[in-house]
Amino acid sequence: MANEAYTRTNQSLHFAATALVAWQQADASAALDARTQVRYQRETCLFHLYRGVLALIHEVADFYRWPLLDMRDVEAVLSVERLADFPGPELGELTELAQRQDAWLAQMLFAWRALLAPPAAEAKQPAPELIVRVGGQATSGWSIEQADAALQGLKSLVSRQRELMQEW
Repeated sequence: MANEAYTRTNQSLHFAATALVAWQQADASAALDARTQVRYQRETCLFHLYRGVLALIHEVADFYRWPLLDMRDVEAVLSVERLADFPGPELGELTELAQRQDAWLAQMLFAWRALLAPPAAEAKQPAPELIVRVGGQATSGWSIEQADAALQGLKSLVSRQRELMQEW
């Protein structure tokens, strides 16, 4: 059972939900390390959501016996060119969600690329602030609401696609 494709999907969904709850708690915290915890939990949640989408792609590929199990990048699979090679409603829906800018998957992939991008040079501030606000919203464009929408979207997509992939 541990080597089944759906196990990785289930684990990713569980860990993403756990990271989201921890992110919400850190965001509401007034602890000194709250900003660091918010950033850590945001990145952890994003990582597990990305791995969940990749695991779902592997699950679909395993069902259809497609040679996509070696793919390690969601972006490499969810392209129009790749969809022509491996036509199917599951990858078609994922590709559409990845290309629509208002969809949860496109926003998640944008946040993932931003996370992996090299740090930009920060503008020099005239004087450092002596009092720094802890907790609160992170500076990233990836918010708790977007992460929750992505988690709920991925959960519903997984359950719907698993139901359609069952052989009766």
